[in-house]
Amino acid sequence: MRRANRSLATEPAILRKPRPSDGKSELQLVTEHMERIAAGEKLEAFDFARYKEASVKTALETLFHGKCAYCESVYAGLQPVDVEHYRPKGEVEGAPGHPGYWWLAMEWSNLLPSCIDCNRRRSQKTPKPGEDRLVALRADGDFDRSRSILTGKQSAFPLEEGSVHVARPGDDIEAEKRLLLDPTRDDPDLHLAFHVDRAHLISLIHPKPLDLGGAAGLPDALADPAAIASAAVASRVSAAGAVSIQVYGLNRLGLVQARTRVLRDLEFLLAMSLNLHEIAADLAERVAARSTELATLHGAARERLSEDIAMDERIAGKIGRYAEEAQARIREMAQPQAPHSSLVRAWIRAYLAE
Repeated sequence: MRRANRSLATEPAILRKPRPSDGKSELQLVTEHMERIAAGEKLEAFDFARYKEASVKTALETLFHGKCAYCESVYAGLQPVDVEHYRPKGEVEGAPGHPGYWWLAMEWSNLLPSCIDCNRRRSQKTPKPGEDRLVALRADGDFDRSRSILTGKQSAFPLEEGSVHVARPGDDIEAEKRLLLDPTRDDPDLHLAFHVDRAHLISLIHPKPLDLGGAAGLPDALADPAAIASAAVASRVSAAGAVSIQVYGLNRLGLVQARTRVLRDLEFLLAMSLNLHEIAADLAERVAARSTELATLHGAARERLSEDIAMDERIAGKIGRYAEEAQARIREMAQPQAPHSSLVRAWIRAYLAE
């Protein structure tokens, strides 16, 4: 997950555009609909439409570079994007009787692009932590220990214990103590930490310790946000980080495999770059030594050695350019538009710290 500045994308006008037939916006229509329900009428659920418009999807794609707001997977060309409501527009899981945040269904600040696996509730293999060692990927690509749990946001919007879900427009929504991260509201780096061990490549996400006494590690593979938050508080790690990891499924098997492949690509590019620079340096030393020898030669011998030096210089130049291209590729992988770029930045920080 990578922080995004919502102000960099223009709010789609369609979200507030009135209908030509009666001049009413979707917000006005759903407000009237909910007033009729409150008055005792039996009505079907309101059919929201504005958030599904193409211009909304385009604006979100621009803001998040065609990536899922939660896991940074590129969805373009692979699967349809879900325009996700950060605060659910319908029922709210764990809050019986809550009508949903219906007045935010067409609110630009409440919309995020999500891949299917982060948004829809599905059974996913999730790593089960142990006290003795880190979870690993086996040779067949599966976790060495795991359990399948239902992950995916769907209608979840958990709050800290004692906090109450706002149920009406006009109430103080900022008073809600949220347990799910929104990269346009929160800085994920304050709540999430990638495990980066260059000797054991597996890309897991941990909730970030709150202080030096925090116990970094995987959240338990549970489907209960309240239990996850409670365990996080006891371990002095970010509760919002721990809950978000499980609700969005940020350590689901397929996603961990994809991020681990990125780590392996980074290590390959780094090793190739360093080896190429070493070869270029060796050639440069040989050119320097031969240039000294060249001054002592004459005639055909001097001409042959001069040709050899020129060849070494050309080869060293090409090798140096290849090394620079490998380094440039690493920099590209850390850019906002690249998939899993927050992982790449974490890997770079780990490398520079060594």
